[in-house]
This record gives sequence, C-alpha cells and structure tokens, in this order.
Amino acid sequence: MKNFILAALILAAVLCFTGCGRNAGAGIWEEVLGEYVREDSNQYNNGVLQMMYLSNSCVMFEFRLMEGSESENYSYDFVIPGILIVDDNGKGQYNTLPDSDNPVSIDFEISKDGQTVTVTHIGEIEISPDGVYKFVNAGLEVSEISATSILEHLPTAMTSLNSNLGEYTVMYPDGLIDDWFYPVEAIFNDTGVTLAKFLIAKDLSAVFRVDDDIEPVLIFGSAQPMMDAYVYVWHDDEHAGYFGEDEVIGEAVSEPKYIVTVIIEDGIVLMSGQSSRLNAFVPGGLPFILTMEAVDEDIVKIDENGVVWGISEGETTISGTLEVEDGIGYYSIEIYVTNDVIEYEELILDD
Repeated sequence: MKNFILAALILAAVLCFTGCGRNAGAGIWEEVLGEYVREDSNQYNNGVLQMMYLSNSCVMFEFRLMEGSESENYSYDFVIPGILIVDDNGKGQYNTLPDSDNPVSIDFEISKDGQTVTVTHIGEIEISPDGVYKFVNAGLEVSEISATSILEHLPTAMTSLNSNLGEYTVMYPDGLIDDWFYPVEAIFNDTGVTLAKFLIAKDLSAVFRVDDDIEPVLIFGSAQPMMDAYVYVWHDDEHAGYFGEDEVIGEAVSEPKYIVTVIIEDGIVLMSGQSSRLNAFVPGGLPFILTMEAVDEDIVKIDENGVVWGISEGETTISGTLEVEDGIGYYSIEIYVTNDVIEYEELILDD
C-alpha cells in the first residue's frame, strides 16, 4: 500500500516575497532549471528536487520525498514546495514566517557547475530533505501547489492578486487539463466572486490569464515549450504494433503524442468531391493562428476556413504552421484522394 501526503508544511510556509531582490551572489542559480535526485535514493527511500530560477534571486523549488519499507511493501510520500532566496554569498535559503506554528529553515548550496545541490534544514519536517542531490535532466513537472505558488512571484498588475481589493483564496486545482495546464482560480472570500483565472503549465514554462471577460493572454514565460511538448500514450488494440517504432502486431506499445496537434477531421483518406476540415487542438482552448497549404492543388484544395476538398485521385501533403502567442509549431499531413471506397483497416494493413 502506498500513501501520499501533500505537504502540510506549505500551509504555514508563506514566504515573504519582499525578500526577493537582485543579489550579486545569484550567479549559477540564474541557469537553474531541472530535476535533481538525492544520492542515496532507492525504491522505498528517495528524494527528488525540482528547481527553476524565476528572477530577482528567487528560485522555485519542490521536494518529492519518500520513506518506506520493502518488507512491509509500504511507502509514504511528502511534498515540500516553496521559493528560496539567494543571498550575496550564493547560498539559497527558504524560511517559514517567524511566527508560524512550525518554523522551518532549509539551506541550499549549489556547486560551481550547477550539477550538485547540498540541502540541510533546521526545524521539524515529516521527512527530512537533507542530502546531496545530483542533476539528472532539465525537465520539470511540478505539483499543483508549486504551480500556484508561482503566482505570488508575478507582478500584481498581471495577476490582480492584491489583498487591497479584498481578501481572496487561491483554489488548488484537482489536476491537469489536457495533460498540460493546471487551472487555477482566485475567489473573493466574502462574495465568492472570481477575482482571476489562470492556466499554469505543469513545467512552469508559461502562465496565461484566462478570465471570462478577456481574451487569454500570456503573462509569464513562453508558449514555445508547449508547442514542442509531447506525452507517451499506449495502444493495445489489434493494430497496436503499427504505432511508434515497435512493429509487433497485437502487443501494446507506446508512441509520443504532441500536446498541440493538427489533424484532418475525417481522416487522411478522402473521396473525390468529398470535404473535411483541418482541426487544431491547443490545451485549454487557447486562441491560435493556423496557416495551411497543399503541395499539389490538383489533388486537394483548402479554403480560408480550413476546409479540405478532394479534387482528383492521388497523394499529396498539407503543411503549415500553428501559432499560440510567441510559440510556433510546424505540421505536415500526408493525404490521399481516391475514387474507390477504402476501409481504414485495409489502409493500415497494406501500409
């Protein structure tokens, strides 16, 4: 059995963001982005540290810690998110408020090459984060608490999260939407009226403001990581072997699926005279600009609304770009026009 506890520590760990400021010691911290694993980690006792430099000597961090027993087949997980401040000597420190019920201080010391982080702490933490962490990769996928904590770092002019407007609560999301964004909402305590809505990328690469009465707008980061991102999906049907690199019929295999995609609504085979439509899928329903063209317009034509018409029998390619804010993706789709009725199964098996 495996238990998961989202760190209760964060309830008391409200960082004073006025401590953030440009320090001469920031140095290598300004390049920090990625995941570090504690040296002594194993299946039942491990530690993972994710960090990303924000600005003004502030660094987002998130510990994912586990303790357990192989003999009892039991493990206990604990998450500690927050924002550390780098001092003039190049050391990072995270402190809860002095009057908190459980004051905690966590110190971070990074190596000159940024590949190692040594962590020590003072105070009571359910699972100790102490140890030496080694860099493993530049990817991030943080919890919903870390996703919401980034809002406190952004200018209030962008977020409207200002208590002078009234006391509010930032609602933690239940999970991701479209495999990419945490949907976050701030609500006034007295009226229950929404103050602001956000979409926060799971890798903290972007924050969008998505209030009901405005056009979604990027207020932090870049949309480009979303354009390049993909997840792995599994196929276990009878044609599973024809997806991805493994071509073993009948066995489940995985293939990368891009987060942002462009498809032809009715598939890649059209009858002469038949029409279909290009559809773009963007997480969170964000607005986009789609361009398109056919290599051979004697085989297919595309109108300004993305409607694709089969003209004459043959094979050609539709390609173009998909833009979301500052991000751009490129796509290319092979399309077939025929005068005969071809079953989808026959097309796969004959490929």
